[in-house]
Amino acid sequence: MTIREAMLSAARLPVLGMLFLLITCQMALVIAAFRDGRSRRFKSVILVPFCLSAVVFWLCLCVISWQNNYPGWTREPPAWLGAVCACPVWAVWAFEAVIAVFLGLALRNTLRYRQFHVTPDSVKQAMDLLPVGIAFVRPDGVVVFRNLVMDHLSAALTGKLLTDWNVFQAAAGGNQVSVEGKVWQLRSQATPGSSLLQVTATDVTEQAGILADLKAKNRKLRDIHLRLEIYNRQAERIIIAQELLTARMTVHDELGSVLLESRHYMSNPSSIDEALLLQALKNANTYLLREYEGDDTAVDPLTEAVRMAQAIGVKVELTGVPPTEEGPRAVLAAAIRECAANAVKHAEGDRLTADARRTEAGFRFTLCTNGQPPSAPIRETGGLLSLRTLAERQGGSMKTEAGPSFQVTIKLPAETDRT
Repeated sequence: MTIREAMLSAARLPVLGMLFLLITCQMALVIAAFRDGRSRRFKSVILVPFCLSAVVFWLCLCVISWQNNYPGWTREPPAWLGAVCACPVWAVWAFEAVIAVFLGLALRNTLRYRQFHVTPDSVKQAMDLLPVGIAFVRPDGVVVFRNLVMDHLSAALTGKLLTDWNVFQAAAGGNQVSVEGKVWQLRSQATPGSSLLQVTATDVTEQAGILADLKAKNRKLRDIHLRLEIYNRQAERIIIAQELLTARMTVHDELGSVLLESRHYMSNPSSIDEALLLQALKNANTYLLREYEGDDTAVDPLTEAVRMAQAIGVKVELTGVPPTEEGPRAVLAAAIRECAANAVKHAEGDRLTADARRTEAGFRFTLCTNGQPPSAPIRETGGLLSLRTLAERQGGSMKTEAGPSFQVTIKLPAETDRT
């Protein structure tokens, strides 16, 4: 069977299909040779078979084209085309077999060359094997290079591969992103000698876990420190009260002795010095009169609450007119103690503003702390719940607000309203 007969029959499909496949593979090898920077000799060896295959393919197409233009070969083709038509088709198959063998050898040579030489593809492969994400971005945000890690992060955040850095930044929302249980630290820096921006993504999951544990432990330590400060203040008051009680017991014992001496003096005046007895009675009466005038252990709850807040590092700014009534004053003091403790424990704050106002309905206390805003809805447990209970027992109400800072508002009725 000649080439003309093959091209005009169903046999042309496998012949032309194989030729087209070989030409495509050879084109890929030619492109790889130029990208890898191969020698001129190797490039020439690759180009010659590629050109021959293209010529054979073009000649076969010329045979088909002549048939389409001149059905039944009503016109004699040129001598060169006639010579091609007269060639046996096995010559084309033999050519294709030789080209296939050559293609296999060239492919093997290319793969061996890439194993022992640095090429652009080997650089990309090495970047893809790194556990760190790397990308290079133009000033307009177009990504010109990225490895597999960056593509994976972009697919998780934006649903597509990394091609636009601005879209990726908007999806990340900061320098740290959490993807599939891992925390990645993003860092950008200028590339020396180029306008490109180098972006790296480092896995800092372990470090982030350690920092979270440290923050939790610091919060626990601040809570313990706060409790110790409060305990020290209470212990100081207990010690002072104990010393005062001891002193009073001593004075009372001495007073009892004076009374016994007075009784003995009345029954036997000559046995006791009258001047010393009168002086002892005078001292005892002076002490009793002073104790009757006022209890020196009585402490104003509002003053003590402000003092306790300052002891734990919270500066209290009291505005308005504090109530003089015992009930509202005790509620305001309890609110100052609780808000100061919460400021140190939960918000790392150091300032408390307490505003006390007398209204037509009674009293209104507004307490506001600085520091970090609450990260979750406020749950009234422990001290806050006790404060609400104390306010409601006085016939009032309490309201807490979480943002932007922690605020407590307490409203109490007037004394006459409660009665």
